Amino acid sequence: MPESPKKSEQKWHHPSEVMKLHKLKMKKKALQARITGGILNQTRTTTADKSTALEDIISAKKRKNPFVKDSENKRCKQDVRAPVEESSDQTLFKLLHQSSPSTSSHTKPLTSFENILNNENNSDVVIVKAQGEINAPIDWSLKSKMRLWSIQPFLWKQKLKISEEASGTTGFVRCLDSGTATNLDTSPNAKFHQCCLYWQQPALPWLSLFPRTSGKISESTASVLTVPSIKSSLQTAWSDSLRSLFQLIRTKQCPYFYVCANNFTVLFRAAGICGIGDIHALITPTTRGFRHLLRQEDIEFTMPLKKKRMSDQGYETLDGESTENALVDEEESPDEQWLESMGINADDIKQINYTQAKIVHKAECEVDNSEQSLVLIEGAEVHAFYNFLINCKSATSPTGPLAGIPPTLLAPVAFNGATLQALKVQENKVHVDNCDYHSLVLSGPILPSTIHNIFSMNASEHSMSATFASVASTTAFSKITKESDASKRNIIFDKENLSDCGLNSKILDQFCKPDVCVTNVECLKYNSESKTYTWT
Repeated sequence: MPESPKKSEQKWHHPSEVMKLHKLKMKKKALQARITGGILNQTRTTTADKSTALEDIISAKKRKNPFVKDSENKRCKQDVRAPVEESSDQTLFKLLHQSSPSTSSHTKPLTSFENILNNENNSDVVIVKAQGEINAPIDWSLKSKMRLWSIQPFLWKQKLKISEEASGTTGFVRCLDSGTATNLDTSPNAKFHQCCLYWQQPALPWLSLFPRTSGKISESTASVLTVPSIKSSLQTAWSDSLRSLFQLIRTKQCPYFYVCANNFTVLFRAAGICGIGDIHALITPTTRGFRHLLRQEDIEFTMPLKKKRMSDQGYETLDGESTENALVDEEESPDEQWLESMGINADDIKQINYTQAKIVHKAECEVDNSEQSLVLIEGAEVHAFYNFLINCKSATSPTGPLAGIPPTLLAPVAFNGATLQALKVQENKVHVDNCDYHSLVLSGPILPSTIHNIFSMNASEHSMSATFASVASTTAFSKITKESDASKRNIIFDKENLSDCGLNSKILDQFCKPDVCVTNVECLKYNSESKTYTWT
């Protein structure tokens, strides 16, 4: 939430008044210390031998006020004529019956805590401003809701004119850059409507297929899908759509797309995105059974988020799949002959195999349905995974309200069988801390490029903040750090190859950078004064 403006009714105090109140408190504390210690009379009847030291303490200079803007000579004169007040350090020396350390007229006692603080206060005041970034970060997790906040009114509104809606739809379908010269309506409303569109398949008007939570769907609404012919038609249309999207990714005419199943989500990204030279796919979350199916299809994959650990056999595992592969290989080829040669009977060997299988199963299931279970597939293996996904029966639930419905495909560009959808927009005002904020709530599948498109079309002099509701199962997409040959690659070459992918040139440049900031974002703020972004 953006910071609320300062209230006009707050009363500001002059620094001299603040220092007077501070010294008054110090005097009260010193007086209380004298009374508590029972030495009030003793300090008043100090001998003449110590009176000189006491006078030296009392004659200590008053610290300079760093807030006074005047010439150096005038400040020095004011310091000399300033009335003498007793400090907490003077009281400390009185209680200890010691004289203050000898000082010259130009040097202050180094043993005085107050003088040390005064030296720091007299130093030049350095104003540290909040540091931000010129570009907003990339968050690859899917968002189900986005709320825009601003003290100033937005340039765009919820209600659209006919020309604004038509121009926004045309610009999105044709992947036109709103900054280029066209005959379309380029008003803020038309640009905003263009940012709120996306492509989806399947799109059933009576069912909400994002996010894929069957708990909100009743059995009666999905009863029509129990007909076998309808299920077969949906599956065929979905296969054609997935094939179309995969061809767009391979030819770099689509930057990315999502496959949202009931139990997992897949993110396909074209070569060049995030500086990775090959086409790649990310799957999260996964289970032991799903990874076992990938190995059966000879699909090589890694698990970059899986932490290193010591296996039960006593050797250190590597990143990703090595723990599972090592244990599975040992499980599939146990040296039973060696055990028999050692004199171990068949029943004991059977018990050993059962125990080892149990250990293997436990080790593989530790990361199931967690962020560490994220699977990364690269290069030629992506095509094998695409064939696996089309024929994967577990991608479509056989029971429940979503039985027979294929996974939801989401993309920023058009593909075969796709339906054009728009985010639901709700405009209102929010009253927080005696201040009114203009608010816009966008509901629906919010893609990473949607966030960047909205902030890029915002006026540079208009501060704005956004809060997000992320789909928890997809947050692992923004936590992967892939070390590749990105540092040796030509970013301009990747950008040119992806020039027809549907993203405007400025956003495409950021999506292709290998060192771009990729992180999960809960709140994103744009500051019009510094022209920078900050986020949490």
